[in-house]
Amino acid sequence: MQSANMRAMRYRYFACLSIAAAASFCPGAAVVAGTIEGAVAFPSRTVPAMTVYAADLETSRLHTMQLARGQTNFSLEVPAGRYWVFLAPNEPGAPDIYGAYTRYSLCAPHDVDGQCADHSLLPVTVAGRTPHVVTVDDWYLTDDIAAQIDRVRDAAAGTAHFSSEPLSAPRFSEYPSEAFERTAAPRIDFSGSDLSDQDRDVVQQALSVGPNFAGYVTVTMIRCGLACGRLVLIDWRSGVIQELAPQSPAEEMRRSLPCRAEEALQFRLDSRLLSVTHARGASIVTQYYLWNQKGAAPMRGVYQRSSQAFCAIAAG
Repeated sequence: MQSANMRAMRYRYFACLSIAAAASFCPGAAVVAGTIEGAVAFPSRTVPAMTVYAADLETSRLHTMQLARGQTNFSLEVPAGRYWVFLAPNEPGAPDIYGAYTRYSLCAPHDVDGQCADHSLLPVTVAGRTPHVVTVDDWYLTDDIAAQIDRVRDAAAGTAHFSSEPLSAPRFSEYPSEAFERTAAPRIDFSGSDLSDQDRDVVQQALSVGPNFAGYVTVTMIRCGLACGRLVLIDWRSGVIQELAPQSPAEEMRRSLPCRAEEALQFRLDSRLLSVTHARGASIVTQYYLWNQKGAAPMRGVYQRSSQAFCAIAAG
């Protein structure tokens, strides 16, 4: 088990009314990420809300994102590798089917005399920053292919209810940040913000430490009530302030966890990934956010585990 000093060298976490920066970084080369850009062709006029899956063929890990009802395009950032890409509707009343990028997807536009009969999953190779474009239009999978997708999802989750540490959970090293040369602190325009003078002082104090997230972002937290914390992100390049969904104050988040309290809030200077973990009844849930050019957005659905499973896994 790591000592308190060793943990402090990996992360410096929020204490009282501030969140400190990451102190050191994981060794080794950063994992190069790429993008899968997709168009969805659904076989009915109404397109339900869906989950996009990219299954890593080497590790069996799943990368996912949520599509809103009616959304027919997506862009999913993943580490370099080979992937199967498939979708599943996730709203009440939606059909219980899979759609996938298959050999049929390549053949269908040129179908002659019913020759497009191969519905096997087609690997997508992601290398470097060049997006790989796919069209997910095969909703006619055989039972064998659907069962194959079921096995992929079960293997990534551990169980259907994420009762163990899910293999599909993202890693900080998979989303490296760009190098940023710190100069003077950014000029913050508070004119459109509802932050109080006290909140603005907290922001300015956090900026004095420098960026602590995603290369050029400072993360800090301010209170919005006895049981509410506002997670604030300040972009050093533009001076823009962004807030994530209200959370419990960080000290309450840590106190709510039965173990691994230091993992309530995690972020690093060398990564664009941020995670928030807290207790929900007898379960432990984690929400991931990914910083991109437009700010931090939720990456995927919430990961849920039992408290027993969460505590059974050694931190670090």
